Amino acid sequence: MPEGTRWDPGATPYPDYLRSLSPAQRSEHLRVRREKKSMKAAMAAVTAEYQARWISELHNAAWKQLIRARDTGDTAAFVAVWDRIVGRPQDLSSVESARPLPWSDADI
Repeated sequence: MPEGTRWDPGATPYPDYLRSLSPAQRSEHLRVRREKKSMKAAMAAVTAEYQARWISELHNAAWKQLIRARDTGDTAAFVAVWDRIVGRPQDLSSVESARPLPWSDADI
């Protein structure tokens, strides 16, 4: 659809937008919309089917990275796992925004 004929959700209700289109534009818009919805449904089905396997593979990859970090002293491997499992703070420049560590000095 050309930029001027796209629906702006805040500007007009969707039925009014559909009525403003010519029959050719409306059929093209609805075709594209059905195509997007079917693609979204297909991706949701693929995600649901393989989700357990992907989670398992991510767990295995994180475990191998931790072993590599421990055995070789590779800090980049440890940082990679830490960033993906524990997560980074939202603002890296501010220490106050960081989540507390999951342990205290008494645990060490």
